[in-house]
Amino acid sequence: MRDSNDPYLLESLRKGLAAIVAFSRRGSWSLAELTVELGQTKPTVFRILHTLEEASFVRRQADGRYAPGPCMEQLGAATARQETLRWQALAPLQDLAAATGETAHVSVLHEGESVCVQAAEGPRMLRMRALVGRRSPAHASALGKALLAQVTPREVDAIVAARGLAKLTPRTIVSRRALHAALAEVRVRGFAFDDEEMETGLRCVAVPIPLTGIVAAVAVSAPADRLAPGRVAGVGAEVRAAAVRIAELLGSSAPMIRSQDAA
Repeated sequence: MRDSNDPYLLESLRKGLAAIVAFSRRGSWSLAELTVELGQTKPTVFRILHTLEEASFVRRQADGRYAPGPCMEQLGAATARQETLRWQALAPLQDLAAATGETAHVSVLHEGESVCVQAAEGPRMLRMRALVGRRSPAHASALGKALLAQVTPREVDAIVAARGLAKLTPRTIVSRRALHAALAEVRVRGFAFDDEEMETGLRCVAVPIPLTGIVAAVAVSAPADRLAPGRVAGVGAEVRAAAVRIAELLGSSAPMIRSQDAA
């Protein structure tokens, strides 16, 4: 545990999080039990529980005990879905990497960023490194655009307001209007293309994966000279097939993308 004298630490939030974590150890707590468990005063624990109850993280049962509420259950379900996605996507990604010879990865939208949850590297010596857990700005990559295309324009605006539109290369989208136009194009075509927008010399093709409760996409990334415009159609078809397979493994409907539009 970090030093309580840390000036950037919100002590009240830390206490609240400790209470939330306590519900992972036991399904329900009385006020007295949780007071002992957390080592806090009863008034403090009561205020924590009252706040968590108001935010739907806990609920008070008829017997007066506290149990996980809808928000906590939703977080748990989202974590389980992401872990399921991570492992169900592995075989399709390995096949995609073998078929294209390039790096394949699946990302989810988390806190306005694209977060890689699974990846498979192609057999070539020169390739994009696959880093599970890597976070990147959603506006600057094919994966990110495939993710943002699945949320509402209002949600996109909120992400832009919070994170901005950093210019990573001369080709990066840096205006809100241009981003919305690019996302509209993704929705029509069914895929996203990153033309050296994240990193000079790197291109990427991504397809949304329609899943319940989680925003996800699958992509292939490669050096620009190996993913020239003439190759995009073929790679796009391979990525679409992987997206369909992942969606089917997770019991979701297949993404709609017309392979002839991938050029």
